[in-house]
Amino acid sequence: MKKSILLSILFLCSTFFLQAKSILLMEAVERGLVEITAEGEGGHTGKCLKLKIKNLNKKKIDIQIPAGLIFNSNDEGHQDLMTTEDKVLALEGNKTRISKMYAACVQAPKGSPTVGSGFNMSMLAAGHLLQVAEFLAKEKLYKDEAAQYAVWAASDDKRVENIDHTKLANFVADLLGKPRPEYVVVQKTTSLPGEPAYQEAPSILKGRWQFKMDEDKMMTFGLYTLDGELKHAFFKNKKKVKGLHKFGFTFKVFNMPQGEYYIRLMSGGEIVEEMKVQF
Repeated sequence: MKKSILLSILFLCSTFFLQAKSILLMEAVERGLVEITAEGEGGHTGKCLKLKIKNLNKKKIDIQIPAGLIFNSNDEGHQDLMTTEDKVLALEGNKTRISKMYAACVQAPKGSPTVGSGFNMSMLAAGHLLQVAEFLAKEKLYKDEAAQYAVWAASDDKRVENIDHTKLANFVADLLGKPRPEYVVVQKTTSLPGEPAYQEAPSILKGRWQFKMDEDKMMTFGLYTLDGELKHAFFKNKKKVKGLHKFGFTFKVFNMPQGEYYIRLMSGGEIVEEMKVQF
């Protein structure tokens, strides 16, 4: 009798656990538990993907939508999107829920999706791309503009220097086996329907610098061409006192030819420190 009661309790507990456990969206669709339609919200990043999920059963079901789930555009000219957040949706029996998801483009050369453009759920990303998506979800960075550039670094081999978030940039660089970036190149982007989201148009070069002085000196810090022409001065012929100096710098480069340059700290016409950059 006691054994029978114990088995009944274990059965009830396991049943409760199974009912409480969420099921992955892909599995739920495959098993015919739900049906899904997906549309663009306009643009290539942020909350740009709208999912409509219908429970085809009488019982409530919890659906897990994982980061890294790819949705293929129905328009060959538009970008495919990948979810960058994890979400669980509770679906009542025979009810439909609409959820707007954070997502990112995984095809930089193609045009941004339009409002209402159709998508089909494809598959879970793999390799580095999935790891980036999972990191964005775990660290809750899917709202940050840098999230899209992190995805492009994995999906389209774009530069890690485009990722304007130190922790994220270092993670992606380590993941891809690339040097950790020492500066940031902010690219001009657009979410205009049909236009490529990634524009090969650097607009801002920025980063952080530090140096130590053994004595007071007049210093110049700026962006130089390879032949030594000063294009932008962050400070020029300014007295810097003995000690440690730390600062952030920004140079507007949207109207400059792309290529290699030097960031230099100068004193009396001599190079104190320099770093080669490219944009």
